[in-house]
Amino acid sequence: MEETMKKILVVDDEDAILFAFSRVLMQPNIEVHTAQTLNEALDLLNKNVYDAVIADLRLSGTTSNDGYTVIQKTAESQKECRIIVMTAYGDEKTKETVFSLGADFYLEKPVSPNKVKELIASMGIY
Repeated sequence: MEETMKKILVVDDEDAILFAFSRVLMQPNIEVHTAQTLNEALDLLNKNVYDAVIADLRLSGTTSNDGYTVIQKTAESQKECRIIVMTAYGDEKTKETVFSLGADFYLEKPVSPNKVKELIASMGIY
């Protein structure tokens, strides 16, 4: 019986983070897609069904929280997808907001790619 290919989307504006997460999360049965901007993320969400989305809240290097839109779009269109949010600018209000939008997990940066890998494994994606 053929194993189903799983898909993970990593959304962050930092190349180093995208590279590190791609390297750590990639497995023979796991496809890792990356997006640096809100538009790239929304385009990928429209074209693919993901098992997990890992999203930073601030994508454009500004104070805007583009990640909120990523969470909302994912939660609305991909009910089975697990959403992990990472931010360096978190507080209790931010945490409440991400959970109200549909996130499953909230992590404050710096976040080790291995910690996220363990979290994804605990969800049964690996």
